[in-house]
Amino acid sequence: MSKGRRRAFRIAIVTATGAVAVLGLVGYLWVRPALLTPYRGESAEITVERGMSMAAVAAELERRELIPDALVLRLYARLRQDAAAIQSGPYRVEVGMRPVDILDAMVAGRVIDDSVAVTIPEGFRLDQIAYRLERNDIVERDAFAEAALMQDAYRGIDPLFDELEDGASLEGFLFPETYRLFPGSEPEAIVRRMLATFARRLDEELRAALERTERSLREVVILASIVEAEAPPEDMPKVAGVFRNRLERGMRLESDATVNYVLGTSVLQPTFAQVAVDDPYNTYRYPGLPPGPIGNPGLTALRAAADPQETSYYFFLNKPTGETVFSRTFREHLDSKARYLD
Repeated sequence: MSKGRRRAFRIAIVTATGAVAVLGLVGYLWVRPALLTPYRGESAEITVERGMSMAAVAAELERRELIPDALVLRLYARLRQDAAAIQSGPYRVEVGMRPVDILDAMVAGRVIDDSVAVTIPEGFRLDQIAYRLERNDIVERDAFAEAALMQDAYRGIDPLFDELEDGASLEGFLFPETYRLFPGSEPEAIVRRMLATFARRLDEELRAALERTERSLREVVILASIVEAEAPPEDMPKVAGVFRNRLERGMRLESDATVNYVLGTSVLQPTFAQVAVDDPYNTYRYPGLPPGPIGNPGLTALRAAADPQETSYYFFLNKPTGETVFSRTFREHLDSKARYLD
């Protein structure tokens, strides 16, 4: 190659390199702010519909002035191979978020979570659950109470519930737990979830105990609801054993918890007038189990009712300290009452 040609070649190389550098600089100055400029407007929400393309999402973001350049975000997503990875749902664009941050959120599926954590304690009655749901703006209490009746919508959740008749109250089967629920939820959807949780929490051991017992599921749940209200967790198996002993001998259960349920009270020792109230749920007056559960028991109470502890006790009382005192005879029971309650 001649000296002139070499000189021309060098000039061409330098010129091309310079052009590339200029284009790179221009590209950098164009791309960088389009991807890294923080959003300065007010907090905004955008919903990515199912099947929505990256191009459509980027265009909507630009149209609403949430990002400066849709084309750059599209190309960046394609370069990262994220264009097809964005997930549907509602997203919130906050002040300070960069276009790359918005893309990351959509790829990770960090959708807006407006759900509310609602805790249903063990032993809560249906009306207490309904009130708590309404107080958290989840559903109206009357609508929930109406939905908490056995119906076709709940058939098929688990064979356990096949024995429940249509229209029967689901008191006792609304499993106590902390649920994340959305305001404005359908009441039937909440009931279905609670029933499904009840079925899921019954492991093989507990299901086997239910099969061994001569009682129906509903009878076990009724007994469990009384045990839940009467005893601390560590004493539940023995208290269930006391109730089983009394039932087998034809004795009334004489559960203070059933009297409190009838009267809407929570006294430790009901008065003579209170235990005399005429109501089928009052186990001081009516033998056997009450017509239905007096609350929604937890897993420990269900286990105790399904498989009560063998015991020789027929009586018990709850001390003000929370301790349970057991007695074999009525005389022992009276002595314990005089010692701890009178």
